[in-house]
Parts: sequence; structure tokens; C-alpha cells
Amino acid sequence: MTVQSSAMHEEEEAPPTWRERLRDWLNRVQFVVYLLLVLLLLTIGFLWNRMFIVIPAGFRGVMYRTVQGGTVTERIWNEGLHVIPPWDKLTPYEVRLTQHTVKFNVLSDEGLSLGVQVVVRHRPEEDMLGYLQRDIGPDYFDRLIKPEVEAHIRRTFGGRPAHEIYASVRDVLQEMGQFPLIGRAEKTDKGMVSRPYLYVQELRLISVELPKIVEDAILEKYHQEQLMLAYRYKLEREEKEADRKRTEAAGIRDFNQIAGKISPDMLKWRSIDASLELAKSPNSKVVVLGGGQGGMSMQLNLGDAPPPAAAREAAPTEATPPVAAPVPAKPLAPKVEPAKPKPAAPIVGAVPKPKA
Repeated sequence: MTVQSSAMHEEEEAPPTWRERLRDWLNRVQFVVYLLLVLLLLTIGFLWNRMFIVIPAGFRGVMYRTVQGGTVTERIWNEGLHVIPPWDKLTPYEVRLTQHTVKFNVLSDEGLSLGVQVVVRHRPEEDMLGYLQRDIGPDYFDRLIKPEVEAHIRRTFGGRPAHEIYASVRDVLQEMGQFPLIGRAEKTDKGMVSRPYLYVQELRLISVELPKIVEDAILEKYHQEQLMLAYRYKLEREEKEADRKRTEAAGIRDFNQIAGKISPDMLKWRSIDASLELAKSPNSKVVVLGGGQGGMSMQLNLGDAPPPAAAREAAPTEATPPVAAPVPAKPLAPKVEPAKPKPAAPIVGAVPKPKA
């Protein structure tokens, strides 16, 4: 019985197979494996933005090596995806034309405060991005460009009175355009060389707010100038009117001189011509001609022509007084009074009425 029990005990304590050992090991390290996988995924998610850097269009990147000497100034990273170690840093810089609006107050030559608003358009130099990152940083506009712009505008406006700013706008804009370059000086074999960090392509003046007293003075000045121009126009108009009246008076004088030299024969001919024109009218009229020395005196009775027989038969018994039509007047020659001659006996004659 003792031998059989010992044999059975040895069979029960036989060593496990490799599969059993692997299963037991996996059961023991399962928790540790899952914990390591979770930690790895969290680490990758946390370091993803530091390892996989995308440089967008219009930007360039500047690398900062934590364990390899700091900022890299000899190389610039272009657009696209870049994989870097998590302990390094890649900073993007925009190299396109950028615009900023700056508004501040400046003092004029008299000490008046002027509100100035300008627009600054600038872009950095690509080759100098590493030095710009190392010397100034990404906020280079507030730390470098804005103070220089304010100082330049104050120098431009500080030497001019407030009332001359509007009068010399072109000079102000031309002087504002002469903006100095902003860069760094490097020592080379040829001496000190200045290299600009960036270029200010345009400095545009948007508005200038003058004090109320200056604006009122400028408006009053322009008002007085307009009044002066109006007075000058009135004087010129009166001078032209005086010239016109002098010309008219000269014409009347010349006409009187010519009319005083008209011969009596011309006057007789004009009188007969006027009588013939009056005779064409059907209205009754009396014309007296003559009266001059050696002239012909005549009295004409120009009556109405008798109506036709049919008209007389159809006429009513009671005669209706005819209404005289207006006689068209014809301009006659100016009347010149000659010397009074002796009165002559008038010749009276009757002109027969024209037949119907």
C-alpha cells in the first residue's frame, strides 16, 4: 500500500508543459501589458503635436534644438509636414505681406495733441528668420515695428504746425515714406554689415484728428478765401459791364455823327418809300409829305377800297363801324431837323380810290 501511494503521488506532481507555463505567465503579466499599452497611447497623443509639425502655406519654420545648440539660424524649414523629436520645437513665421493698423497721439510744433491713424504693411526677410527668432521673437511687430513707426511719425509731425499739415499733405506723405530699415549689424571681414530683419513696404496715413480750435480756424480761413473770390468775381463782372456801356455809347455817338450828314434827297426818298409801304394797308389814313426847302408838299387821303357788289347786297342796313387793324410800323431813318425854310403853299390832291 505504501509503494502504490508513493507512485500515485509522483504522478500527480509531474512538471507542467510549456503551454501551461505560457498561459500562467500571460495571466500574470496581462494587467501590466494593458497598462503599458494605455501609457504608450497616451504618450503618443500627448507628443503628437510636438513631433508632427505642419507648416502652412505662406509660412516658414525656425527650429530650436534643445540639446544641440539652441536656435538654428543657417536653415529654414519650408511648407509641409515635418517630424521632429519631441524635445525640439519648430516655430512657424509668416513670410507673406502683413498689414497692421496703428493709432496713437502725437504732438505738433505748438504742442497740440493730434490723433493719427496709420497702416503698416511689412514682411520679414526669409534668410533672417533665425536671427529674428533668436533676437526678438514671434511678437516682433509689437516689440520692434510699432515703436519705430510711432517714433518716425512723431519726428514727421513734430516739426510742423497743426494748420500746415493739411496744406502740405504731399510733403508729409513723402517724408513718411522714407522709413528706415530695421536690421542687425554683423561684423565680417569687410567690416560692419547691416542686414534687415524685415521690410516695411508701405506706411500709409489714414486719418489725422485735429483739435476743435484748429478745425474751426481752418474752416474760417477757407470761408474768407471763398468770400474774397466772390468779391473778385463781382469786380470783374462790373468791369466788363462798364466796358460794354462804353462800347454802346461809342456806337451811339458814331451813329449820330453819321445821321447828321444825311442829304435832303435821301430824306425825300425815305419819305416816299414809307408812304408806299403805308399805302399797301387797306385801312383809311392821311399822310402829309413835304415841308422842306425846295421839297414837295403833298397831302394824301388813303381810304378803304369799296367792297364788291355781292358784299354790298349782303351787308346789313345799319353800317357797322369798321375796326381798324394795327398798322405795322416800319423803322424810319432818324429824324434830323434842318433849318426852318419859308412856308410854301401846299398842293392838295386827291388820290382816286382803287377799283375793286
